[in-house]
Amino acid sequence: MNRYDDVQLDVAQLLEEQSPRLPAHDPSARSADHLGLAGSLKARLRLYATGLVYKSGVYHRLTYSNLKLDWFYEFQDYWVNELGNRPIRPHDFYFLYSTYRQRFQSLEVPDSTSCEEHLQTWQDPRTIYLLFHNQFRIALSPLVAHRFIRYIPRGGNVCEYGCGLGPISSSLCRFYPYLNIRITCADIPTIVFHFARWKFREQRFVRMLAIDPSDEAPLDDDFDTIFCKTVLEHLPSPLPVVQHLHSRLKPGGYFIFDYIKSEGGGLDTAGALRERIQVLQYVLSNFKVIKGQVLLDGSNVGTVVCKKL
Repeated sequence: MNRYDDVQLDVAQLLEEQSPRLPAHDPSARSADHLGLAGSLKARLRLYATGLVYKSGVYHRLTYSNLKLDWFYEFQDYWVNELGNRPIRPHDFYFLYSTYRQRFQSLEVPDSTSCEEHLQTWQDPRTIYLLFHNQFRIALSPLVAHRFIRYIPRGGNVCEYGCGLGPISSSLCRFYPYLNIRITCADIPTIVFHFARWKFREQRFVRMLAIDPSDEAPLDDDFDTIFCKTVLEHLPSPLPVVQHLHSRLKPGGYFIFDYIKSEGGGLDTAGALRERIQVLQYVLSNFKVIKGQVLLDGSNVGTVVCKKL
């Protein structure tokens, strides 16, 4: 069996087998539990040190030159010990990144609103490429949550909707545990979600919520801040999703999203293209734009911070 450059993953089976091994979610757990003064100071020092190295440009040079490989060792552990694949080294990672990317580029979401077809596409074995892409992306942007910290209250409840590998949640867990927050990572059951559940398995304050694509209202809690980044263009019908997220925000809560300009090809859906203006009009009617721009001219909508009216 090829466990290297032609891995054929049965995502549904992997998720089913993984579920019993995961610790039960503790709804009372928070990020600052057992942190103490020393732990809080350590997290702040890690934040300041990483920020200094990142701004200087040294961080990227260390990562690209394979002198900083903590991200790779995490991936290697998952690839070998969780998925049972052949051991790899950094040069193998880059080779497989390229190999699986070529196959992934032929993957397309059907022009259909069928939830079953949508899920089948995202569970296609070719989506294994997303493991490599998302892990390396997080490795290069460890402080991705920093620009949004002012919108997350101390002791708050945060949701990363359509989380993928959880870049925002990863950054919050590593650098901001002293905020004493709770986190919900929600996404449809994909191989990247499988990786995220493994990754956050010891973070009791992080809840991993698998979304049934046919469920338009999967969240069962209220949040201070909801992130929905690089998600809307992939949804068969994003309007009811945004309406649901609005209903789950506390009064004055923050909705942080983007809406990439797309032609509805590849993994971007025709439904997301059709509902684009409706979604943006809904946002403008129900939120106050704090940062960024929501334009109705069909142009790309970059990261926008909105406050619930």
